[in-house]
Amino acid sequence: MTNSKDNISVSRRKMMQVVAAASAAAATPSPLLAQAPAPSAVSTALPQRGEFVIRNAVVLTMDPTLGDIAKGDIHVRDGAIVAVGANLAAPGAEVIDAANMIAIPGLIDTHWHMWGSVARNMAGEDPKTGYFLFARAVGDVFTPEDNARGVRLSLAEAINSGITTVHNWAHNLPKPEFADAELQVHKDFGTRALYGYGYAGVGMVDQPVNLADLPRVQKEWFQEARGLMTLGIASRGSESNNVEICKREWDVARKMGLRITTHMGTSAAKIKQVAGVKILHQAGLLGPDVLLVHNTNYFPEDLDTLAQTRTFISMSPYTEMRTGFGFPPIQAMIDKGIVFGLSIDTTVLAGNCDMFAIMKAMQNVADGAKPSEFGITPRRVLQMATIDGARALGIEERVGTLSPGKRADIVLVRADDLNMAPFTDAVRMIVQAAQPANVDTVVVDGRVLKRGGKLLHVDTRRIIADAGETMGRVRAGVEKVLERSGVSVVR
Repeated sequence: MTNSKDNISVSRRKMMQVVAAASAAAATPSPLLAQAPAPSAVSTALPQRGEFVIRNAVVLTMDPTLGDIAKGDIHVRDGAIVAVGANLAAPGAEVIDAANMIAIPGLIDTHWHMWGSVARNMAGEDPKTGYFLFARAVGDVFTPEDNARGVRLSLAEAINSGITTVHNWAHNLPKPEFADAELQVHKDFGTRALYGYGYAGVGMVDQPVNLADLPRVQKEWFQEARGLMTLGIASRGSESNNVEICKREWDVARKMGLRITTHMGTSAAKIKQVAGVKILHQAGLLGPDVLLVHNTNYFPEDLDTLAQTRTFISMSPYTEMRTGFGFPPIQAMIDKGIVFGLSIDTTVLAGNCDMFAIMKAMQNVADGAKPSEFGITPRRVLQMATIDGARALGIEERVGTLSPGKRADIVLVRADDLNMAPFTDAVRMIVQAAQPANVDTVVVDGRVLKRGGKLLHVDTRRIIADAGETMGRVRAGVEKVLERSGVSVVR
């Protein structure tokens, strides 16, 4: 009988061979690229910052000093929170009536391959057309505008679902123009973002970030962002690149003051083969400016190392389980005092952008692993999606709690919708019952981007049409890339 571990090893070797063949096949320019679309105009001017007061909400500040306010107000002026409390005096300020609503800090995503969102739900169940091979092939035929369309779709859905900060982990940047196209979308949409400048494409080994382009990007896109956008690097890291590449990337990033992120611990076989956390630690590369994504597989001593170095973690329960990375080790991380945020990762696998569902999954996975109904509290999970996410991205001084002096990233969730009623416990309602459809109002940096359940400055119909046009146009090219590499595509 063939050993199952041997099957896994052969399967991985085959996958890498096919990835290499797909990349080689894509080296011949696709005729589809000549039909690349022009950039789309899908957004209007950003709403102005002004002065307003949100009144009569149940306010979950996530600030341990302020706590929860049963009938509270939030006063906002010029993008900042001025005051939080009951019956606030705010003469002349516009009033947003939040009766029957729960106010929470804007939700924070800590890792998202946004460019691929136009390929939502496209990864197949067959290993020959699974996520990694498919994403590689899609990336090979995308244009900068196609990348931009993925980011537009992602950000529109993020705003709609109450996510005010994203970490765009951009790992399809074969040329600088791809990064520029994505960054223009971020600027147009006005959401808060860490932009993880990544590498040329999915699945390549020993592939560094384009370090030479980082100073240009920082100068052109991050000088006047007023704290909305910050630059980081998205490295393939020690599980895919040799440590000398990692050292060069880390050195440049640290000299520039950039956040550093990489995937880690995606399989038991991988950590036995590479021991990525140990390699990074021995090279002096871990620390509070580093965010490791997933880390569902690890040596027990790895957690002590991560805690001692104050390295952060990003968890994406739906994609981690969907790809077979394993279950997020929630309680093990908490026990060691490791801070972690939550992640969409990719809607190619996760299906949608729903941080409420992710919070609910985190509570259920943690309780199931305990096993106990009381393994983790809903408030602790909401902390992961707000202030802990801000800490993981290095922006906790700006956002993550509804505290005076912080930037006004605020979400109002209707508490009287059918799936929320009746009103019981506000924190439990957010974590266990809420859905994106319940999000009434979204404020980012003092700008109201969604109100009354409607996005105010983006054309969602055009975004959806553009996404469909991209996949309709490139799908034939993707199939050709896979077929030239020896992968049969089922139509």
